[in-house]
Amino acid sequence: MAKLTEENAIETYRLALRTNGRLLLDDVSIKIPKGQITGILGPNGAGKTTLLKALSGFARATSGQIAIFGQALSSLSVGQRAKRLAHLPQNLETHFHFEALDIVMMGRYAHSKGATHERDGEELAREALERCNISHLAHRSFANLSGGEKKLVLLARCLCQDSPIFLLDEVTSSLDIRRKMEVFELLRDEVETSGRTVVVVIHDINLASLYLDRLIFLKRGKVIGQGDVMEILDDSYLTRVFGTRTVVIPHPECNRPAVLFSPPGRSSGDRHPKGGYNHV
Repeated sequence: MAKLTEENAIETYRLALRTNGRLLLDDVSIKIPKGQITGILGPNGAGKTTLLKALSGFARATSGQIAIFGQALSSLSVGQRAKRLAHLPQNLETHFHFEALDIVMMGRYAHSKGATHERDGEELAREALERCNISHLAHRSFANLSGGEKKLVLLARCLCQDSPIFLLDEVTSSLDIRRKMEVFELLRDEVETSGRTVVVVIHDINLASLYLDRLIFLKRGKVIGQGDVMEILDDSYLTRVFGTRTVVIPHPECNRPAVLFSPPGRSSGDRHPKGGYNHV
């Protein structure tokens, strides 16, 4: 057995997860540093959501080790996990009527100790809604919100939970580009002012390049690369991961990589069938 230390916020060693005869995670060993934003990327079906569920404890690994600040995840109670990890799932369906404020206040579960704490919890929940710019949704039914609004409510719940690690599954899906950038500005602020560790499943490589520190690439349940954004975003490497041609160039306004995807079988000078040039 490997010795996993508290030097990193999260570490896994030879993690495997099998369900219904399918191997969803295979020999996954990763290190997620404290106080950084780490992205999990890869093609559809790569195992990104499964890995996040395993890290949060919502899916039980078949074999291998997971450590949170050096402590085995399996040794933590539900309440102890909640104090260390805030999880934003890909989807959350409720069978009862809950207002958005109710959902956010659920983040205080691990800290609740009575009526006084419940009152404090409502105040913290309202502050979290305000930070996500969705105070106007406080008394709206969660079930009737749009997909993007639900994600923002769940992000507010994570802020209200105030755990040192956020595990976020596609937190910006269904949001427009301005909202996406607002979310990542907020997350960067959390990292830089509170020392928060953030792990996000994300599909937008350019958004990841602008805001993230490290990337982990999965393919068919295996880790095929992990490292600093500035080092790992390489066109030949991305082509191997996603199976499509890419070109990586410097962003014209900041020192970050920008990724362009090239349509199959076309060169940069090819014209679009309707005239004009292709701009990817």
